[in-house]
Amino acid sequence: MSSDLFRIDEHKIEASHIRGFPRATSTHQDEVLHLAVKQYTPLNNSSPKSGDITIIAAHANGFPKELYEPLWDELLKRCQQYGFGIRSIWIADVVHQGWSSVLNEDKLGNDPAWLDHSRDLLHMVNIFRDQMPRPIIGVGHSMGGCQLANLALLHPRLFESLILIDPVIQGKVSLVGNVSPAAASARRRERWPSREEAAKSFKKSKFYQTWDSRVLDRWVQYGLRDVPTSQFPDAKSPEVTLTTTKHQEVMTFLRPNFAARPGDKEPSSANFTLSNPKVNRRTHADITPDVDIQSPFYRGESTIVFNQLPSIRPSVLYVFGSLSFLTDDAIIEEKMTKTGSGVGGSGGRAEGRVANVMVQDAGHLIPMEKVEESAEHIGKWIKKEMVRYWDWEKKTEEEWNGKVGRERSVLSERFVEELNAVMKPKEKKSSKL
Repeated sequence: MSSDLFRIDEHKIEASHIRGFPRATSTHQDEVLHLAVKQYTPLNNSSPKSGDITIIAAHANGFPKELYEPLWDELLKRCQQYGFGIRSIWIADVVHQGWSSVLNEDKLGNDPAWLDHSRDLLHMVNIFRDQMPRPIIGVGHSMGGCQLANLALLHPRLFESLILIDPVIQGKVSLVGNVSPAAASARRRERWPSREEAAKSFKKSKFYQTWDSRVLDRWVQYGLRDVPTSQFPDAKSPEVTLTTTKHQEVMTFLRPNFAARPGDKEPSSANFTLSNPKVNRRTHADITPDVDIQSPFYRGESTIVFNQLPSIRPSVLYVFGSLSFLTDDAIIEEKMTKTGSGVGGSGGRAEGRVANVMVQDAGHLIPMEKVEESAEHIGKWIKKEMVRYWDWEKKTEEEWNGKVGRERSVLSERFVEELNAVMKPKEKKSSKL
């Protein structure tokens, strides 16, 4: 288990200032929210060397950060085989889920914004920068993949590479990928007589039967919390409830864009399309217009990131599941074609910087179902990317051409030479008489 392989440190830090939507907080818009962060430091690497990687990870909607611990265990076991060391792994619950939601439960509103977590992670990096030297690798699952891709857009050189596991990065909200899971979560059970009874219930459920047993154990431990809670103040021990409320989970799947009703004081954005530009910028500035209306629900962040995939700077490995409701050949090809292919991007597939693997017999929850295979794909990709990393490091050092100290902060001879050549007046050709 993780505690046998890693020293696990917990941190509580402030989230970034001002949330993406005004109603993300229930108190006031300047409210201070907090992040629950875990740092995993390998016990066999107490003195990390230059080039050992830092991993920043991001979780899926509704699943606490601890569910990925078996993946870290398996990845650590493969480090030596693939020739890289792990300095530490960092992962935080988004502010409205997991243990972060417990820290913030009296402050949370009803309008969470996905991309707040991108900014929160950048804030985390700046706080702990002395413990996060380059190279940094991102590993994001589902919603977390979208958030890490957006973080790479915010800070193009932060990550050397991204591993995006069935990321929710798409042209628009889909019935299968967004609405159906939200409807299922809205109907889910919230309370159990005890943790033991909850565990029995989960083991009987088809939803959990494909999970690795280690992941399921962590779901029972971290996906549930003891009562009483703000939502169930009168509940008595040993009863337990969901750590992430079903309300916060469903509101993360879908954002309302309801049609106008009599008495509404503001215009609706429900009919906003490519041919109808009427949108309420106060409430729905993040809707990307489409040929179809996006009502009564949408989720703007995944589309915003999708449209910026050409500008992704780090290399990307996409990990897809053959049974995933988010994956088909057309969707995969679209991501492969766009990612890194534009201005500011990595060069994309054409330059060997974007690839994908398919995990057979896995659905959307690949890290929960296929832990060892996921670690294998991640390890192989990191090995490949570290070869490139060291090559580029060498070339960067060679560019200094032996210069040290102040010599590195002044104009080079070549710079001056080229500048003078540009400014030198062109000699007039002598005219013939």
